[in-house]
Amino acid sequence: MKKLAPLFFLLLVAAPGFAQQKPQYSQYLFNNYLLNPALSGIESYTDIRMGTRRQWVGIEGAPVTYYISGHTSLGTSDRQSSVAAPKGFIPRMAAGNNRTTKYHKSRPHHGFGAMAQSDKTGPLSTSNLTATYAYHHPLTRRVNMSVGISGGVQQTRLDGNALRLNHSNDPTLQPGQMARTKFDLGLGTWIYSDFFYVGASAAQLVSKKAANSEGLQGAQQELQPHFFLTSGYRLKIRYDLSLEPSIMVKYAQPSPVSVDFNLKTTYMSRIWAGVSYRHNDAVAALAGMNVNHLLDIGYSYDLTTSELSTATAGSHELIVGIKLLNKNKVICPQWLW
Repeated sequence: MKKLAPLFFLLLVAAPGFAQQKPQYSQYLFNNYLLNPALSGIESYTDIRMGTRRQWVGIEGAPVTYYISGHTSLGTSDRQSSVAAPKGFIPRMAAGNNRTTKYHKSRPHHGFGAMAQSDKTGPLSTSNLTATYAYHHPLTRRVNMSVGISGGVQQTRLDGNALRLNHSNDPTLQPGQMARTKFDLGLGTWIYSDFFYVGASAAQLVSKKAANSEGLQGAQQELQPHFFLTSGYRLKIRYDLSLEPSIMVKYAQPSPVSVDFNLKTTYMSRIWAGVSYRHNDAVAALAGMNVNHLLDIGYSYDLTTSELSTATAGSHELIVGIKLLNKNKVICPQWLW
């Protein structure tokens, strides 16, 4: 680790553009709220999600990420559910045609949320605390639009004790913990319906250089703006089976554009599985289950296809969702499918 430490220090204080500063996720399909504040309050219940990602297993000091997020609506529910969940903690799957489920036009409402994230890569760690707000409004009877904003703080810390430099008297670096705290601003919009969604968002829009903090003298770092474009479509193969292709484009100058292609299938609104391809990076297998109207879980495994493939056993990601105040006992998220 000490051999790699100067590289992490360089990324922190000298060349932040060589690596994206925000964590990478494969399970963003099931929590796009992490990337777009416009999803705040999109469901009719309070959506709590916890996740962890271990990237590039087998490489010492590889990124490890943890997060918890929650958001809820205020003013109205997006849609009324006319299908009640069967009794029991893990109810049996519904049988027969579900065309009796009625669509109800969305009404204008507000959404609020918050999230906390922690990401550690070797001696470098980043913590984020963010609050979000969104306003949802129907465009037509079946199509809705929301706009959102997020704001928070981001702290980057470097463990100077883990660094071994050729010149130990470097005035820029002092032993102990070194930290920077920055303000983070994000914007987003989301157009969605029963069968498609299109979203655009931007994060870390405040490009002001970070203020110096303990242990660092003269070194500065700029936040790197991140931009995301996301789109998906739901094809009903039959009443109990759907196919959902989607794509995400991510750009963070001067890093190259990153593109994810995803294909997911859902059975009985309960069990889902899919694959994801990240260009020049990884192929991921995803699977999960909406256990009941309170709990859902998801897991993904990334098989690295880049030059790191010879050094790593891949990446693992786990997400657990809890639906609170779910009065209609919705089992499958109605908008975040």
